Amino acid sequence: MNKQQRLTTMKQGNRKWFFLRVTFAIPFAVLLFLLLQTTTQEFLYGVLLVLTTLLYGYALQREYRFMSSFTEHVRTKRLISIQYVFDYVLILFIGLVFPWLMKSEAVSWLPFVGFTVGIFILSVSERALDEKVRQSDSEQPMRREVRGW
Repeated sequence: MNKQQRLTTMKQGNRKWFFLRVTFAIPFAVLLFLLLQTTTQEFLYGVLLVLTTLLYGYALQREYRFMSSFTEHVRTKRLISIQYVFDYVLILFIGLVFPWLMKSEAVSWLPFVGFTVGIFILSVSERALDEKVRQSDSEQPMRREVRGW
């Protein structure tokens, strides 16, 4: 399968994964809001947030398998895996670490600095990994091409 055929197939599959991500994002956002606003049901919302985060990790794993199924290069599959691991680490930070820091009220500026630094590191590493994927398998579309940005 050449690059254009892979890209077309990946974009069609990406639509399905987009709706799955939105399906997780809405309850995730609501649970995060409720967790940060409540003082009585913290354990319940925390457990539901952890469960949602774990389910999202499973969905990301399936998306990774789909996206990496178009290449036979082991190095390319490993690089794609690293991209999805970075995504999941960011979600873990937003869903678990960030609320814990906000609830502890120990240092009010730390979560925002950490979040900003994390986003910067993620975007720089995302671009670097995309370039390595392109170098490893020239027929494998980069993530930017699949997502359209």
